[in-house]
Amino acid sequence: MRAVVCVPGGTELAELPDPVPAPDGVVVAVDACGLCGSDVHMVEHGRAVPGQVLGHEFAGRIVAVGRDAGRWRIGQPVAVNPLGGCGSCQPCRRQLPFRCQALPNLGLTAPGAYAEYVAVPQAQLVALPAEVEPEVGAHAEPLAVALRAVRLGRPVPGEPALVYGVGSIGLNVIMALRLAGAGTIVAVGRSAGRRAAAEALGADVVLDSRVTPPAEYAAEHGLAFGTAYECSAAVGALAETVAVLAPGGVAVQVALNSAPESLDARGLVGRGLTVVGSCAFDADDYAQAVGHLLAGRIDGAALVSERVALAEVPETLVRLRRPGDLVRVLVRP
Repeated sequence: MRAVVCVPGGTELAELPDPVPAPDGVVVAVDACGLCGSDVHMVEHGRAVPGQVLGHEFAGRIVAVGRDAGRWRIGQPVAVNPLGGCGSCQPCRRQLPFRCQALPNLGLTAPGAYAEYVAVPQAQLVALPAEVEPEVGAHAEPLAVALRAVRLGRPVPGEPALVYGVGSIGLNVIMALRLAGAGTIVAVGRSAGRRAAAEALGADVVLDSRVTPPAEYAAEHGLAFGTAYECSAAVGALAETVAVLAPGGVAVQVALNSAPESLDARGLVGRGLTVVGSCAFDADDYAQAVGHLLAGRIDGAALVSERVALAEVPETLVRLRRPGDLVRVLVRP
């Protein structure tokens, strides 16, 4: 099969053996896979293992079934939860399956979906209706990340919320906040195209932080945010989100920052604030994301800027280092 593999300095298209299903697994022919920002940064900064196949936001159709996975059938469309988890270790008991050491995570510690085929444990499959295009399932992973972040933020219906950063995850957070009944949603971003997407997807106010800092806007309009979501990884952004919280508010750090952050502990204590890190999701978040997509409550396709062929992935991963107006790019192997 063709696959995009990591090599020193980047990625390249290669021929690899077709995967075979484990006894309790299947092989999925990849219909669509999102090119995630974490993959972009992993390759850019040389953290990818040579030979690894990345890609963890995917869906497709089953083309082979292991002997103990008989309830699944060839041709069945499925969304794939990339995260395994034994269910019994401490991280799994705390709903952090991505920290489980027992099972690999597809596209992270096991071969992923920048490829024509992927071997998948049956426990990580979510069935899609036969009439649904599998691409719908490829939107579930980033939505699951957003659903978990919003759940940790504990938004009160009607209260204003701040979303700092309007890439794919920030935009999904905006849609998840709308589902949760948030009041005024203020989104902050630097890309004009992504700010336009934020407005189209439900943000009431969209700011360019270089022109109007969130604290300045909040002070002018008498806003104190019940929840704030830092999705940008910009230096100082977490401190900015914390500064505009109402007493008792919750700041959720979603982005993986490259530099340490400094916060005023007196302010955290005196205003009764909560700061929580949100990484990935659990199986319930993923299943809920698929449900929202299938019911039409979330339109994942609205975020797609481009669809590219497998051979275009190496060049596209480089382009996404400076994404400009690109929001979400899918590879269609």
